[in-house]
Amino acid sequence: MATLDPLQRAALEQAALWRARLNADAVDDTDRQAWQTWLDAHDQHRWAWQQVVQVQQRLGQLSGGLAGRTLDIAGQPAAIPRRGVLKGILVLAGTSGLGWAGYRELSSGPWTADYHTRVGKRQALTLADGTRLELNTDTALDVRYDNQQRLLVLRQGEVMITSAADKAGRPLRVQTVNGTVEALGTRFLVRRDSDASSTQLAVYQGQVGVMPRDGMGGAVVDAGDQVRFSHPKFVLGSPLEPDRDAWRRGLLIANDQMLGVFIAELRRYRAGWLKCANEVSSLRISGTFKLDDTEQILRAIGKTLPVRVERRTKYWVSIEPLTT
Repeated sequence: MATLDPLQRAALEQAALWRARLNADAVDDTDRQAWQTWLDAHDQHRWAWQQVVQVQQRLGQLSGGLAGRTLDIAGQPAAIPRRGVLKGILVLAGTSGLGWAGYRELSSGPWTADYHTRVGKRQALTLADGTRLELNTDTALDVRYDNQQRLLVLRQGEVMITSAADKAGRPLRVQTVNGTVEALGTRFLVRRDSDASSTQLAVYQGQVGVMPRDGMGGAVVDAGDQVRFSHPKFVLGSPLEPDRDAWRRGLLIANDQMLGVFIAELRRYRAGWLKCANEVSSLRISGTFKLDDTEQILRAIGKTLPVRVERRTKYWVSIEPLTT
């Protein structure tokens, strides 16, 4: 079984404690500023924070008792040893629908991947066989080429792939926890949802074969179509969304989109805590925004919609209704 090194363990324990502290009723600006200082101190702190947040999101689909009891471990440092906090995190990972696969990813961390982009960053590269990859924000990907296949393992995030012909005739495949896709001479996009519940595939050129993890319900997706698949479900395709790949140009485009949906997408490109109050989540937003300046996007939202952008710290922002 994979193990955590001491720095990883310490970062996860600290992140769990911070999560519990910030969820407390008595949290104040001093607490938030201290959390921001801790978050900025090390890349592993940011990774650990993301892991704890993602695990808690996954548990939102489970019974409140299980989620509450396990997360409460982090809220009782005086009564429970620090190793108990980490044990609670790993219990969450094991019960969140990912099993060993989820634990393995939690243990290794995205920075151990062959290629990894930080939140808000993108990267383009060309592999030895000529295949071109464009990695979106917070993406981790491994390259596993051998004599039988060219395998890309998408641990998290989103990647646009332009496949190259292989002299040895090896197929090019992309694997996530939800299944595998195989390129048939094409350009396509693969995105793994943050909670690992499903994988999205969008085909721009050629065709891509899809096989969910259970080996049933596969299909071939043509150019101009997109699908979402999971284990064991497979959702048949729909027409490709316009500007689905606008992030490649550094843009986030909204066309009469619900504000809550827009903020959820923006959250992928911004470190820290960003949320949208339920009272304003159904407001509609349209526009073209530059991803490299998320602060400008937030200012535009505050100027064009009947909302207020509340900033507790640089990394703690919420979109709230206007006060009367």
